Amino acid sequence: MSDRPINYSTSNPNLKYEFFPEALTALRVEIDNHPALLKILAAQEDKDVYIQISEIAAYCGIILEGTYTRDDVIRLADKLVWELKKKSSILILPSFDGTQPVN
Repeated sequence: MSDRPINYSTSNPNLKYEFFPEALTALRVEIDNHPALLKILAAQEDKDVYIQISEIAAYCGIILEGTYTRDDVIRLADKLVWELKKKSSILILPSFDGTQPVN
C-alpha cells in the first residue's frame, strides 16, 4: 500500500465536482439566526429541500406558485436570504429624554 495520498481529481477522469450554489449556502447560514424558523423546519416531517424552502418562504411571507427550475430556486434562495436578514434587522433610534432641543 502506498503512503501517497490519492489525487481523486486525476484518478477518475469521469468524476465531477458540483458545489452548492452560494445562495443556498447563504440561506443555510442565515436560517441559524432565526430560532422560530428552526423550530418550524425541525417540526416538518418531510425533509425534502423543496418543502423546506416552501416553509422558509411562508415564514418570510412569500407565496410560491407554479413550477420552479433550478435557477428559479437559486434566485428564490437569494431573495429569502435578504428577507430573513430584514426580519432579523433591528432599527435603533436615539432616545429623547426631553433635555435637549430637537432641531
